[in-house]
Amino acid sequence: MLLIWCSLDVVVAVEMDVTASLTSDATTLVGSLFHHHPTYSDEFIGRRITEDYDIKISGRQVKRIRLQQGWLRRHNNPAVAEAEQAKTFDTIEQLLAEGRIRQYGRRQLITHLSRKYGHRPRGNDVREALQALDAYGVISRTPGMRKKRQDNYVVPGQADWLWCLDGHGKLSHFGIEIYACVDAFSRKIIWFFVGNSNRTQVSVLRQYLHNIKAIGYCPNFLRTDRGRETPMMADAHYFLYYTACFNDLSIPDDVFDQISFTDCYIYGKSTGNTKAEGLWGQMISGITEQWILFFSALEKSTWFREDLLCDQVILLFIFMPILQDEIRDWVEDHNAAPIRPQRHRKLHVAGIPNDLHRDGLPNAEKQGFDFDSDLHASFEAQVLAYGTSYPLFLSASL
Repeated sequence: MLLIWCSLDVVVAVEMDVTASLTSDATTLVGSLFHHHPTYSDEFIGRRITEDYDIKISGRQVKRIRLQQGWLRRHNNPAVAEAEQAKTFDTIEQLLAEGRIRQYGRRQLITHLSRKYGHRPRGNDVREALQALDAYGVISRTPGMRKKRQDNYVVPGQADWLWCLDGHGKLSHFGIEIYACVDAFSRKIIWFFVGNSNRTQVSVLRQYLHNIKAIGYCPNFLRTDRGRETPMMADAHYFLYYTACFNDLSIPDDVFDQISFTDCYIYGKSTGNTKAEGLWGQMISGITEQWILFFSALEKSTWFREDLLCDQVILLFIFMPILQDEIRDWVEDHNAAPIRPQRHRKLHVAGIPNDLHRDGLPNAEKQGFDFDSDLHASFEAQVLAYGTSYPLFLSASL
């Protein structure tokens, strides 16, 4: 009997250790999601932990963990609220001194502080800090005469039905070129390239191949203008689509014989590529306008001359890593920032781009197609040696 009771004690002890371990893991996950995603409800946090980490936890349990740890959504204690306000003020002051958030508005800054630093600031605290520390920036972001809003950009599907791609040339005069891809439904930035060769066909093809390999599938459609940098990517995407259809035995022969380039690729005017063009407008107002003005000032004061190779090399050597780092933060903030509902636009889809791209609409059919790995490898082998290292890539897997 003594041996039996000892064995039971061991079993009980093991079960307690397992329970404590699961509780500890759940507390860590709840803390991470709560502090880094301020718009997530307790129910959503519980669902995300259950789906991603196979730890079954309800919204009620999430709330219990929050209260035990003192993680509150509102602070009614004046002393605590004052301490939080001081922390927000000090953090924003430090970031402004570092020059990393010079063009950030209130909403973007709230997302940035929570996503990167795990600090959940109150909106009023951020507004007051910006007014006190960055009065010029607040005035410069005050809305003026706005252009008339265009009609809804309707996507017949959900995430990965259409990816919109385009290049940004506002900094190309200084040797810095940008290329990006955004999902039309979720508005998530699929990838972002910052380097000195976004207008070469090989560079754009390499970006495409690198990112579909990281994600694991291709979108139904790509949408670009007829730029000189797109033909190789368009050709590769068509052959991947053609091969996927060839391997799909459910497609009848008569339908397969009718497959054409327009079934997977859309060419159009750059001005009509509103998702990509809208992204450039947000990027300029959010991060790069200060750099455009700064580089232009260097050129006007003859500190930079476009015709001198040494000036181009020095500018890229000094400022390219800084610009890449700041744009990386901006891209991650963009993908994590909630898109507000717009009541007057009935087809508008609100939500967080990361979550919209991951989950889509309820009961919606999954979009995109699987590509042939051997064909992809043959394409990749031809462009893998281009350049010396991968530039800045941010893929949807982040």
